[in-house]
Amino acid sequence: MYNNVTSAAATGTAASGGALAATGASVLWLVLGAFALVAVGTAIARIVPRGGQK
Repeated sequence: MYNNVTSAAATGTAASGGALAATGASVLWLVLGAFALVAVGTAIARIVPRGGQK
C-alpha cells in the first residue's frame, strides 16, 4: 500500500499502461467525471434565460 511509485515505474508498469494505476486514477472515474461536467453544463444552459424572447 505504501510502496514507492518509482519502483513500479522501474519495473515497466508505467511504460506498459499502468501509469493510471500507479497514480490511483481510473478510466471509469474519468468518464464519470466528464459525464457529470456535461450534465452540469446542460443543466445550467437550461436554467439561464435566453435573450431575444419578448
